[in-house]
Amino acid sequence: MGRISFLVICLVAASAQLFAQGGTTGMAFLKLGTGARALGMGEAYTAIAADPSATYYNPASLCQASSPQILLMHKVWIQDVTTEYLAADARSGAWALGLSINSTSVDNIDIRNAPGPAIGSFDSRDAAIGFSLGYSFTPDVSLGITGKYLYEKILINEASGVGIDLGALYQTPWNIRLAASLANLGSMNELADDATILPRIFRVGGAYVTPVESMDGKLTFASDFVSITNESVSHVNFGLEFEYQKQFALRVGYETGYDTKNFSAGVGFAYSILRLDYAYVPFREDFGTTHTFSLIVGFE
Repeated sequence: MGRISFLVICLVAASAQLFAQGGTTGMAFLKLGTGARALGMGEAYTAIAADPSATYYNPASLCQASSPQILLMHKVWIQDVTTEYLAADARSGAWALGLSINSTSVDNIDIRNAPGPAIGSFDSRDAAIGFSLGYSFTPDVSLGITGKYLYEKILINEASGVGIDLGALYQTPWNIRLAASLANLGSMNELADDATILPRIFRVGGAYVTPVESMDGKLTFASDFVSITNESVSHVNFGLEFEYQKQFALRVGYETGYDTKNFSAGVGFAYSILRLDYAYVPFREDFGTTHTFSLIVGFE
């Protein structure tokens, strides 16, 4: 069993590095993004997250939400990785609250102790349960914090830990929002013999929203600089969204610094209290295409 456990850990570590585009940290699911709107816009989302996905990108952005919302997301990623994300937010005066559950899994991973047929299979499970709090000091300045419980299981090995995210948001006088966040400050217990290192993600970004009166719509331009500081990896993300009559949206995004992806696209439909979003992210080098679906329910 010790030999198999060693092989399992090596295999999962290799998979985690694949998802992270060559990264050296673990818990790679913390880098995969949430929400179809955000993914369709290339994850240029730090300054515009006015829905429960702010629990992932920037807890200070929870203060942009005008009414309570619930987000349900299903994502099919590369290498048979699937993610279910459930989040909710609410606001009372200057305070904003958020709850989130992120469950990511890879099923039926083969176990081999030599080249040839597999001698068995196992599942990998990762989870994060978070509680977020945002506060608006003025209508233009907000800060936020998220505390989260982290869990991972590989075969018979389990580990847990805690993480903290920090965020800030500023609405400038020129209709430009600026934001920054720092995610995954914390640590994990040992998994087998080694403790997993959390990916420390720094984001800083801006967004500009302008009406398109001739088409009864609006355009949103956004850009983020994203750095995984303990991997010395950086990305620049760009996103564009056109929304028509608050009922239909088209989105495109572009991310730099990845070996196997850059372009993304998405659509959104809104009716009454419901918003359905879809994101399409293609990968090169035979990794396939990924699909994300989100449903947001708002309560006035």
